[in-house]
Amino acid sequence: MSSEGQIGLFEAICISSFIITTKIFYTSTSFIVKEVGTASWYTTLLSCAVSLFFFFLIYLLMKRFEGNNIVEIYELVLGKFLGKLISICFCAYGIFYAGSTLREFVEMIKAFNLPYTPPSVIMALFIGVVCLIVYFGLNGISRISVISFFPVIAGFITILVLTYPEYDADYLKPYLGYGINKTLITGVLRSSAYDEFFILTVIINSIHGLKNFKKAGVISLLIAGISFGISVACYLMVFGYKIGSENLSGMFELARVIYYNRFLQRLESIFLFTWVISSVVSVSISFYLPISIYCKAFRINRHKPLIFPFSFLLFLVAILPDNLTEVLQMNLLVIRQYSMFFIYLVPVAVLIISLITRKRGAALNAQKN
Repeated sequence: MSSEGQIGLFEAICISSFIITTKIFYTSTSFIVKEVGTASWYTTLLSCAVSLFFFFLIYLLMKRFEGNNIVEIYELVLGKFLGKLISICFCAYGIFYAGSTLREFVEMIKAFNLPYTPPSVIMALFIGVVCLIVYFGLNGISRISVISFFPVIAGFITILVLTYPEYDADYLKPYLGYGINKTLITGVLRSSAYDEFFILTVIINSIHGLKNFKKAGVISLLIAGISFGISVACYLMVFGYKIGSENLSGMFELARVIYYNRFLQRLESIFLFTWVISSVVSVSISFYLPISIYCKAFRINRHKPLIFPFSFLLFLVAILPDNLTEVLQMNLLVIRQYSMFFIYLVPVAVLIISLITRKRGAALNAQKN
């Protein structure tokens, strides 16, 4: 049994879905519209399909070493030194991811709601809440994910339904956007926006093994793909690709256009709570991931002593960029467009090496013997 405790299939789906889909509330929607124009709504579905392909390759790796998490697999295939080195790289990327996500949220909350509040104050308060959640470990994170999942989904659907009068399907034309080549290249690269399912490879022994790992991965990717596709299509039908590429937060801007009468308008203040809750849960999950990897790499049984030093690193990464432009052009470009070369290709390379060297887990060796 995993020292992190045990969680169910639905909890695993909530964790994976949260960390993938929360970026809907951020700059991801307007960024992809800027990249491929009117083709953005099905480009994100192509990205989901690419991610599903790589997920099944990673699933084959996990199946070959059933009973082991990804950190242990790296050491079994590559040796202890190189395996630990790669795990440390993933740990560093996890801190970079969590800090960049936090900074993106802080910049957006400043732009829309708290323009005069120093970023460091918002970050400190936010990190304090995140540390409190992470203190209770994977079980605490899974429970708050389950509790928050339905309110966030309800808020998301409500925004899309209430903006229905503003929809104009002609804004989806021309259907090929900036060209099929641009769409295909962007679709493959933007599969990086779905690679957060990697957390399931780390906590696989806490979700009752390989069967639940496969179900949680596929379901969470499908939830994310459908959510992204629908939200981008609705966003395009309201703003079009020209104005849509200039907005900061797609979903927040959708909430701002809701107007039925003087008593039903400015609903973005209500959806702000959905946005904040989803951000807190997402950063908590992404902050817990590098701590968990570090503990597994160095055989540390308790994660709590690592929360404070890792929170310092989180704050450091979040405060380094000078402004939102730098966050978008550097940090988020790496995370949502190029991280696939690290998150996907390293496990696939390890799978190929294990096939060449004929290394496999203890369960398959026992069956063979």
